[in-house]
This record gives sequence, C-alpha cells and structure tokens, in this order.
Amino acid sequence: MQTMSAVQAFALLPLPELHTLSQDQVRGTTCVWDGVGLSPEIAVDLGERKLRRVDGRVSWFPRACRRCALERAMHALVEHSQSCEQCVDDQNVCALGAGLVRAVREARRSNV
Repeated sequence: MQTMSAVQAFALLPLPELHTLSQDQVRGTTCVWDGVGLSPEIAVDLGERKLRRVDGRVSWFPRACRRCALERAMHALVEHSQSCEQCVDDQNVCALGAGLVRAVREARRSNV
C-alpha cells in the first residue's frame, strides 16, 4: 500500500475560491477559511496549490488554523470513509483514508 502524509491529505482539501480571499489569507498569515491570524504554534500547512494563469502557472501555499484544519479534515475523513469500500473493510488498506487520519491527528496535535 502506498502511504499518504498529513500534508498530502491536507493538500486535497477544497479551499475557498482564490478571488474571495484577502491578501493575508493568500500569503498564509491568516487562516484560509476563517481569517484568524496565524502563529507558528497554530498554523497548519495545507500544501502547495497551483493556479493556471495566462502567463503560466503560479504556486501558492495556503495555511489554516488548527481548529479549521481539524474540522475540514474530519469532514473529509467521514465523507471518504462512508463511500470507500477499502475503508469499510480495513481502514489501513486505503492510502487516502490513512492520510486523512494522519491529517486529523496533526491538526488535533496542539488543538487540545
């Protein structure tokens, strides 16, 4: 089985449309979902995102607060595990399910 890291799983979470975000959210100084200011203790890296533009591709690196990252990762895990036959049989067999579990644990790490 291939493995998926928490960062790889976070990179699969859907984000708000880029044009709806503030400059601080795009720069990663505030949470991409709720706009809360981020410190190193509460920031969660959501992985590199690529945008297609007329002049080529642009990368950006969104971040979130632990609370929002936990909510989104938990929601994605529940949604995925309800429809994934591998997860129903044995959650350790599915790379995505295991990656989402890692993402939930990472977001929960300092959220308590």
